[in-house]
Amino acid sequence: MIVVDERSLSRWADAYARAWEQADADAVAELFTPDASYRSSIFDEPHSGTDAIRAYWERATSSQSNVRVWMGDPLVDGDRAALEWWTVMKDDEDDVTLPGCLLLDFDGERCARLSEYWHLEQAAVQPHEGWGLLTEGNTETTRAGAARWISAWKEGWEALDPSAIVAAYGPDAVHRSAPLRDPEAGGVAGYLDRCFPDESDVQSRFDVWAASGAQALTIYVATLNDESLGGNVTIAGCDMLRFSDAGLCVEQRDYWNVSLGWVPDGHAWPL
Repeated sequence: MIVVDERSLSRWADAYARAWEQADADAVAELFTPDASYRSSIFDEPHSGTDAIRAYWERATSSQSNVRVWMGDPLVDGDRAALEWWTVMKDDEDDVTLPGCLLLDFDGERCARLSEYWHLEQAAVQPHEGWGLLTEGNTETTRAGAARWISAWKEGWEALDPSAIVAAYGPDAVHRSAPLRDPEAGGVAGYLDRCFPDESDVQSRFDVWAASGAQALTIYVATLNDESLGGNVTIAGCDMLRFSDAGLCVEQRDYWNVSLGWVPDGHAWPL
C-alpha cells in the first residue's frame, strides 16, 4: 500500500482546482497515473487512461467560463482519500453551482482511481458556513462509530424503521440531505419522517470508505421504489460524517446521484 499524506493531497487538490479554473485538460491529465480510472458519473463506465481523461475534460469544460473552485479539507486514510469540492461558474452563459465529493485511490502522488458524486443547481450559490471543514478527533472511535452508523442505516432503511438510524446520531446532529439544501428541520428524524412514507422494497449496501480524526466518509447504493421519484430507482452516494467522542454522528453532508430503474448490484459501486 502506498500511503498519501494530507500535504501531498492538498497540493493535488490545489492543482486540480487550478486546472479546472483554467480549463487546462493537459494539467488535469498530469494528476493521474497513465492507466488511471476516472468515473465522472457513478452510473457510467469510467474514462480509462490519461488520453480518455484529457478528452473528457476538454469536452466538459468547453462550455464553461468564469469558473471558481473551492476544495474542502482533505480526508486521508492510507492510500485512499476523499475531497469535497464546490464550483460556481457559467455554463453556456447560465449561472451554475456544482458541489460534489471525490473518492480517490493514489499511487504515489498521482491518482489511480477516481469516482465522484455531484449535484447541480441553476444558480450561483456560495458554499455554506462550515462546508468542507474537517476536525480533529480519535480515528478509531470514529471508525467504530461509522461501522455502527452504516449497520443502523442498512437495518433501518430496509425495514423503513427510523429508530435504529436515529439512535446512531447525537441529539443535536446537523443533517444535510444534499449540499445545496438547508439542514433538515428536526434533524435526521425529521428527514426520515418525510421520506420513508414514499419508499418501499429497499435493498441497500454500505461501507466505510475512509476515516480520520472526527470524520468518516461512507458510501452506499440502494435500490427502492420511491413514489416521489416516479417508481423504481437506484440511489448511489457518499456521506461526509463527523462523530462525537461518544461515537455518535453529529454532522452529515450527503452527496448522491439517482438513476431510474434498478441498476445491477455492483455497477454503481466505487470499490
